[in-house]
Amino acid sequence: MQTARTPGIATMEFHVARDARDRYRFDDSLYSITGNVILANFHAARVFAQRMNQKRDLVNYPEQSVKASQINAMGLIHELTHYMFRAYREQNNPKLLTQTLVWLNAQIGADAVDAALMRFAVEFPALAVYRREHSAEEYLSGETDGTPTWVAASASTPTMPVGPS
Repeated sequence: MQTARTPGIATMEFHVARDARDRYRFDDSLYSITGNVILANFHAARVFAQRMNQKRDLVNYPEQSVKASQINAMGLIHELTHYMFRAYREQNNPKLLTQTLVWLNAQIGADAVDAALMRFAVEFPALAVYRREHSAEEYLSGETDGTPTWVAASASTPTMPVGPS
């Protein structure tokens, strides 16, 4: 992955699997982080939990019920992890992700790294990518406040795969 990128559309946000968004008809944002502020969308979490529960057999399997509070907690933990990871980089090693990228490129090759980041951007798309406002390629080539999107993507982990139920 290159380190020179064009200004664009990057953001640190709660990534939901494309399959889950499709299955539960969910195209809203749950959480995002801007600077030191974590922005929560409690209504969206309630709607998402409701749509998940509508697809589940809760009469026979009540333990599969999803609560909005569980989604809120998961999103908050995820965004706090982003914040702590960024704070660590700022305080201890600002070049950590670039160094990691160089190491990964040397270990498995730039094409494999690019393919992994692209797969993440497609399978766990940012909201703008999911809504088809931008392509995954545009998303990965963007930046916000001087931070390339590939940094945000590489600092993220899939948090909401939500398999079949």
